[in-house]
Amino acid sequence: MDNTIQKPKNNILTVIIASSAGTLIEWYDMFLAIILAGSLAVNLFPADGSSHFLETLAVVASSFMFRPIGSLIFGNIGDKIGRKYSFLLSLILMGASTFLIGCIPNFSSIGWAAPILLLVCRLMQGLAISGEYAGAVIYVAEHAPANKRGFYTGFIQATVPIGLLVCLSVIYVTRSSMSDADFNSFGWRIPFLLSSILVLLSYFARKKLHESPVFEELKKAGKTSKAPVKEAFTTKGNVKTMLKAIFGGNAAQSSVMQTSLFVTLFFMQRAVKLEDTTVLLITGVVTFFSAYFYQYFGALSDKIGRKKVLISGLIASLILIPVSFYMFMKIGNPDGLQEVHAISTTATLQIMGISFLLSVAGAATYGPLGAFMLEIFPTKIRYTSMGFAQNMGNGFIGGATTFVTELIKTSFVVSAALTPYIGLAYPILLVVIAIIVNVLFVPETYKTDLTTEENMETSEH
Repeated sequence: MDNTIQKPKNNILTVIIASSAGTLIEWYDMFLAIILAGSLAVNLFPADGSSHFLETLAVVASSFMFRPIGSLIFGNIGDKIGRKYSFLLSLILMGASTFLIGCIPNFSSIGWAAPILLLVCRLMQGLAISGEYAGAVIYVAEHAPANKRGFYTGFIQATVPIGLLVCLSVIYVTRSSMSDADFNSFGWRIPFLLSSILVLLSYFARKKLHESPVFEELKKAGKTSKAPVKEAFTTKGNVKTMLKAIFGGNAAQSSVMQTSLFVTLFFMQRAVKLEDTTVLLITGVVTFFSAYFYQYFGALSDKIGRKKVLISGLIASLILIPVSFYMFMKIGNPDGLQEVHAISTTATLQIMGISFLLSVAGAATYGPLGAFMLEIFPTKIRYTSMGFAQNMGNGFIGGATTFVTELIKTSFVVSAALTPYIGLAYPILLVVIAIIVNVLFVPETYKTDLTTEENMETSEH
């Protein structure tokens, strides 16, 4: 009897550690190419006098575009065979793709095959992360007590900033250990190659896990879906529910996160003209101190509801996005300098503080989202439905934020004073849409029982 009581505690701890570690590594892999876009542009594109930065961002963003397709593939596996097998496969695919990016020869060696190989690897990464996130969140939630789903899935949400922090740390250490010339020549490959070690460790940890109890119960009852993809799109009300999830949370959440992390990073490098080491320091410190809030807001949503936390984060983001970027420029480059320059410690701390507020707002939109997403879909088609909605919103629409903001800046002629900020129209638009959808159409979900007959089978929404 004692063993029976103790087992769930041991299980949930193991589940959280193994699931979170794997997801963290996959986000690390996913972020590397974004942060090192400048190095990829120099090495894998022609040296013809153009930076090729926008083209590199387009290739990097391709992984987000491909994620909805991957979600259907992995969702089908997760709903038919099991959650565990789906995210084991995604982990191996991600690790292999990341390692291979580090092995791509330079453009000078193989010509246009270099960016094409980068594109192929990024598409494979997009497939992998599409199966990873939904699988990890569902796996943890289906083990968790009903009143702590936000708390436990919050650890999965926190893997985004922690994965970025690990990524920044590895890049910073690698860059600091060699000259700029050596890093741009071969050092940029090291963070990609190191990923293989982390992936293998995580794989063996996950391999020891058992299937989720909720899915096992469904499987024993013979109620698993024979055609999850078909049912996800034909079950009455489910397409409408997926649209609510896409435009009520995922698209805006991803855009806010991309804006607070990567658009901010590129803006400080390319518009404010700060030194790379200063930008990495600001991003790293802000990421470290904001990581806790992803899990905090997930836990808070267990007490007051997913919608209240999510809408609060969206409103805060709507205010902070334009204000933050204006202040970055005002503090970091008040004289409009066109060359890279240093700033004072006081200015650095001020930018850190503003960036931290924006990141916390992003954490409020993301913290409760995992629990919210899985609660609105029935167990039978949960992996496929949640995966598609998450990857369409988070990947295809919100994931394009870094590319779209850069594209808008280079495509629209506006006044010199507005040019650095015009790209922010994209994340702001998505946030406005999300607030409207949440207020008018999205139900509260935090009291949903995942084990009821209605939730185990398909249901109307």
